[in-house]
Amino acid sequence: MNFVIVGNSAAGIAAAENLRNLEPQAKITIISEENHPPYARCLIAEVVAGSASLDSIRYRADSFYKDRNIRLIRGVRVNSIDPAGRVVSCGDQGEFSYDRLLLATGSRPVTLDIDGAGLKGVFVLRSYDQAVTIARHAAGVKEAVVIGGGLIGLKAAYALRQRGLPVTVVVKSKHILTRQLNDYSAGLVEAELREAGINFIFGQNPEAFTFGPGGKALRSVVLEDGQELPAGLALVAKGVIPNAGLAREAGGDTAAGIKVNAFMETSLPGVYAAGDCIEVQDCVTGRQTPSALWTLAVEQGRYAAYNMAGRRKAYPPPLTRLNAAQFGKLPFISVGAVDEGEEYLTWQGAVGHYRMLAVREDRLVGCIMVGSIEQGGVYTSLIKSKRPLGDLRNDILKGRIPAANLV
Repeated sequence: MNFVIVGNSAAGIAAAENLRNLEPQAKITIISEENHPPYARCLIAEVVAGSASLDSIRYRADSFYKDRNIRLIRGVRVNSIDPAGRVVSCGDQGEFSYDRLLLATGSRPVTLDIDGAGLKGVFVLRSYDQAVTIARHAAGVKEAVVIGGGLIGLKAAYALRQRGLPVTVVVKSKHILTRQLNDYSAGLVEAELREAGINFIFGQNPEAFTFGPGGKALRSVVLEDGQELPAGLALVAKGVIPNAGLAREAGGDTAAGIKVNAFMETSLPGVYAAGDCIEVQDCVTGRQTPSALWTLAVEQGRYAAYNMAGRRKAYPPPLTRLNAAQFGKLPFISVGAVDEGEEYLTWQGAVGHYRMLAVREDRLVGCIMVGSIEQGGVYTSLIKSKRPLGDLRNDILKGRIPAANLV
């Protein structure tokens, strides 16, 4: 059996590892557009801050591939796939035939179609190379603007602030982290970030980037209300888009991402997909949604391998909203559909300690924890189990229920 995997990150590596365990004699090839060894993409903001290097965020050593007899081809872009001929084309780099193909192509950052978006000093952050370039550029500027109040944007803003730059974050919504937090909990995180020296402007989007002498370098960010923010560096963090192009151009079924069934199969014969490039059914909402979590990518890669090797194994609908982060001394966790409860139970402890449970039909569908997050796993298990809360809800809210009672 000849397996080809496009993508050398969480999903692709998990699939290759499981395939080798399942098929000791099979031929396994990974094709990676990036030239670097695999790394933990969720840690690249630390590269911007200067507190991490490629070695410190590496996900697998070079020996991983050699020890498992996996062929790794780096720095090569797959241009197209031919499902009928079971061939992937890499342009001048040639073609690769396969019996089973896995698309683990990840996602790419949203970019802005406004004046000046191509200027030197306007960045997105998704790769190690981009992180290095941003860090180098930051050393020569006086102010930075981050556009977007999600996790990627806030991690980038915090990293730039750690480098000593004045940073302003421009947020279109009324508070930061609208997918993860409610007004109150977002305010706690915002206060921690302001304490670190980060400024915020809400209710605005950028309208243009302006340039300085010579017409090439960034000078400022102009907002919708006409306000002009001086900036030698602007980082656009408005979300990501699944890389579904290879499947779509080959005639595969796609929407926001590549559509797969429970066995990680696309609509193309012999072609599977996993990771940030796909859509899955969320176990809480029942809706199809892009799957953009590292842990889910690993799970999906493993399940894809089972099915590529002929061991039919259905992937259960996952919990697609599960985020944890820490800024300064303030950690927080957000799990599930935090904005889709019929009722909301809240608890406040010491300053900076907060908990919210979103409840629907007597079942926990989402939770937010700020400050005290030790029982995050317990709440996550309760959301997944869909166990009725009954008369335990107050104890559950206060974190007094042992995990054994939640299954």
